[in-house]
Amino acid sequence: MTGRAPRVPTAGLRVRPTARGVICGALAAALWILADLFVLTPARTLAAALLMALAVGAICILLSLVGLRAQRRLREDAVPVGTRVQARIDLPGSALITILPLGRASVRQHLPDALGGEGDLALKRHLPHGLQVTRRGRHPLGPFSLVVRDLFGLFHARRTIIDDLQVVGIPAITTVGPFAIRQAGIAPDGTLVGAGPGTGGDIGPLARPYVSGDDMRRVHWRASARAGALMTREDEPAAAHTAVIVLDTSRREDRAGHDADAVDAAVDRAVEDRAVSHAATLLDSLTRHGWRARIVDASGDEITPTLRTHEGGGASLASLAPSAASGLSSALSAEAEAVSRRAMLLALAEIDFDDTPENIGRDHAAGDTSLAIAIGIDDASPFSRLDLDRFAGRSTHRTAIALRSADPVGPAPNDAAPVGPASVGPASDGAASDGAGPEDLAADGTASAGAAPVGPTPQRSMLGSWVLVRGTDRHSLDELLTAAGRGGGA
Repeated sequence: MTGRAPRVPTAGLRVRPTARGVICGALAAALWILADLFVLTPARTLAAALLMALAVGAICILLSLVGLRAQRRLREDAVPVGTRVQARIDLPGSALITILPLGRASVRQHLPDALGGEGDLALKRHLPHGLQVTRRGRHPLGPFSLVVRDLFGLFHARRTIIDDLQVVGIPAITTVGPFAIRQAGIAPDGTLVGAGPGTGGDIGPLARPYVSGDDMRRVHWRASARAGALMTREDEPAAAHTAVIVLDTSRREDRAGHDADAVDAAVDRAVEDRAVSHAATLLDSLTRHGWRARIVDASGDEITPTLRTHEGGGASLASLAPSAASGLSSALSAEAEAVSRRAMLLALAEIDFDDTPENIGRDHAAGDTSLAIAIGIDDASPFSRLDLDRFAGRSTHRTAIALRSADPVGPAPNDAAPVGPASVGPASDGAASDGAGPEDLAADGTASAGAAPVGPTPQRSMLGSWVLVRGTDRHSLDELLTAAGRGGGA
């Protein structure tokens, strides 16, 4: 059962008596009439006192309206899920309510649930505060109201202000330890599988127009002089440098065959956000280790275009600010790369898991891929809607990670049930599950210190030519990749 959504006020000013004010006015009128009929002096005195209180309350409310306006600002417009965005509400210096004790005042923010929902703050001239971002995606802040009550609580004034501010919850980038990196095939034996772009000493055979994010040290000056515009040296990419991350964005159904909207939406979103976070972390790790990497959805469309770390790079997606660099060209390159990576995080923030079977692509043009990692939701038959081999191309290292909620609404998926599409082929003889427990992780030095137990360890099996790891949204990417490497690669 879903609760009724709170009513959002419209912009403007509204002044009205409170229930106490209405009772006070009615009582004053009754006492005055009673005093006239029966010549009761105490009743007339009490009625006059009540009318005086109403008059004082009305004057306080009218004075509090002087300068009663505000502006809301955000320090950042995009922050990782699970962190706080710093906001600030400022009133002008002419606001009498912040100078004189005219009553009780507060700010009521009508925020979406992803930012904490509706709440009140004591009104001050400058009101800095933090908003916790709990979900991925674009979240308009909604209206906020300046609410004032007079000293006696007889009148209520509310000025509602609507602005266009919004916060984007971007995927959180986590740290992946060196052991898990080696297990995933990203950097086996401590070496880099993917080689970064060539050095600036040799002029490559190709030249293309310069685009934002290109390293200035790779500018082809001769070609630039001939073309009258900046041109960049382009080397033909090697197949061993390319990786693809497949994010299974297909629409899911529960075990009874109902649409995913029938199950708990909050649990669904938490697992989806965790899957996107793992995808972003993998993209970050791959590019920092010299891979040309991209993320595609269930339809085969690129969520992020092919991304690579420029020479002398190594900047992380977790940092949205350009790193310090020596020299003008390095600084410009670092800044352009940071802007490009921020744009890709924003693209990941708005991914929806709603691809229908007719929208799922067939030709994924992934022939030059040498490493493929798929991430999806474990709904008892993970990746059953996808032909994973079409995404993998000629890659020899294939890993599929399926996540479910650690606190499922219904029964947990049966780990012994057949999984995956028929096109992938039957499981290999080595399909026995192989968990990677916390004690193993600690021995390998990859677990976070003081990490709380997350329940059952990730389970490893085979899904055709893919290594399948099934875990929960509480498992770190370290644990999942470590479990995938148990018993060797695919």
